[in-house]
Amino acid sequence: MELNRALWDAWAEDHFGSGFYGVERFRAGESTLPDFDIEGAGPVAGRRLLHLQCHFGLDTLSWTRLGAEATGLDFSPKAIGLARRLVEDCGLRTRFVCANVYDAASALDGERFPVVVSTAGVLPWLPDIPRWAAVAASVLEPGGLFYLREFHPVSQVFCPTSDSPAAPRLRYPYFPTGAPVREPAEASYGGAAAVAGGTSCEWPHSLGEVIQSLLDSGLRLDAIREFPFTTYRAYPWLEEGTDGRWRWPGDQSPLPLMYSLRCRAPG
Repeated sequence: MELNRALWDAWAEDHFGSGFYGVERFRAGESTLPDFDIEGAGPVAGRRLLHLQCHFGLDTLSWTRLGAEATGLDFSPKAIGLARRLVEDCGLRTRFVCANVYDAASALDGERFPVVVSTAGVLPWLPDIPRWAAVAASVLEPGGLFYLREFHPVSQVFCPTSDSPAAPRLRYPYFPTGAPVREPAEASYGGAAAVAGGTSCEWPHSLGEVIQSLLDSGLRLDAIREFPFTTYRAYPWLEEGTDGRWRWPGDQSPLPLMYSLRCRAPG
């Protein structure tokens, strides 16, 4: 995770200036939240909301614009510094905390929230999903809602340079192996340059592992959705629709590309 922290520190400034994230559009008033996240998390106006693994906080600040009393937490000091710059630039009342997600409860001094969210591309950077689920449960108020949207693990097994949607090449495991996939830090999805000498460490986590870990933490699963589209061009053969979302070619998607979960804490 120290290697990953260094990687995300190196990527943060490039991401901040990239067209992928659209910081200038956000400054002009655009929200970064897709409709399915707003629906999944439910009404947030006047409610305290915690955003776990928030990067430099565009979604966190978008929750603020919807009326939430939002807090964002991320392990990258560079990203949190940029998030705080946006707070000043946009005049929004949003708190940002720099901490490893596994240390969220102590970093927040035991504060609990009625709404906790985490989106997207967050779980592969974590080695221990049962521990993550326990953390999510620990920062929820009794009866509180936890919402997760993530890239579907079944769609993450292919080689990213596969050039055929009919026969994509398998490269990564679907089921947890206990060991990270270590690779040189190449250019990122968000336009950041490759990090010389950097290494990314990502862990495969199946959908079953994620759901069971949340159930074992004491949360109750209320809803699960699978989506035939994704929010970025994960593979060369994906086609962009008029809605800005990326899909498999043709009328029907053979595999899901994202999913979301909504859980409740007891009480």
